[in-house]
Amino acid sequence: MLFAVIGVILLVMNWTGIGPPASWNFDLLGDLWKFGLPFFAALVWWSWSDATGRTQRKAIERMEQRKIDRRDKAMEALGLGPKGRKSRRSSGHSPSDSAVRTSAGALEQSEDRDLGRRQDPTL
Repeated sequence: MLFAVIGVILLVMNWTGIGPPASWNFDLLGDLWKFGLPFFAALVWWSWSDATGRTQRKAIERMEQRKIDRRDKAMEALGLGPKGRKSRRSSGHSPSDSAVRTSAGALEQSEDRDLGRRQDPTL
């Protein structure tokens, strides 16, 4: 894209009479190659980019980033995103205080609480 922009800038500079390109001519054996070189470079760049798969990789990366951004936005809207996690972390509950759901579906207390009950002689 940069090469095409440079080519257009050179053409505009020639037509408006600004800078060195103002004196270039469009003769086939004259300065025409100076105007055509950026466009030729852009053509070569785009051909190489398509042939190596770079264009497709970049498109996939952009789509994946959009998916991640959309998922993060949805999680934040549900209160499950980074902002929601911070507020839950600051509530004072530690992971060891929570109940754990086993594969059978029953709720069991964490091992730390079970150990505390076993060592307590009053229970």
